[in-house]
Amino acid sequence: MRIVLAAALLFLAPFAFARGEGDQEDAVPGLVPAGGIMIFYKSQGPLSFVTMTPKDRPAGARELGTVKGVSCQHGLSIPLAAQIRATSVSGGYGDGSFKKAVEEIKKKTPDTAGIYDVRSDLRIFSLLGIYRKLCTEVTARAFAAS
Repeated sequence: MRIVLAAALLFLAPFAFARGEGDQEDAVPGLVPAGGIMIFYKSQGPLSFVTMTPKDRPAGARELGTVKGVSCQHGLSIPLAAQIRATSVSGGYGDGSFKKAVEEIKKKTPDTAGIYDVRSDLRIFSLLGIYRKLCTEVTARAFAAS
């Protein structure tokens, strides 16, 4: 009896959800999805980013206007059989974090001393579920030191 119960629990474990998983009020990291047999996964994604508001901008700062930075992660999932629910070999790579997107902003606009009024979006591209690209887009207003 114990063996049957243990086997049932092991079978159902992948379908169990953690309490609170999927709550829309919690921060959900934007990591490129991967599944099946994982071969390689080295990816970073956004979770949260604290920034200034317009009133926190230093006095006398020179306005640089709107700036934009993008950072991406990539994933590959190759099915092992020609079935709808076939197991796949997958992997993911890339830095889709806020840090990387802000570094891109500073690279494009070297005078940037800080950003405020930050907005971010996740953009997903998927090709037949085999190739996935998840990009973090950061749009903000920048200022330079006086």
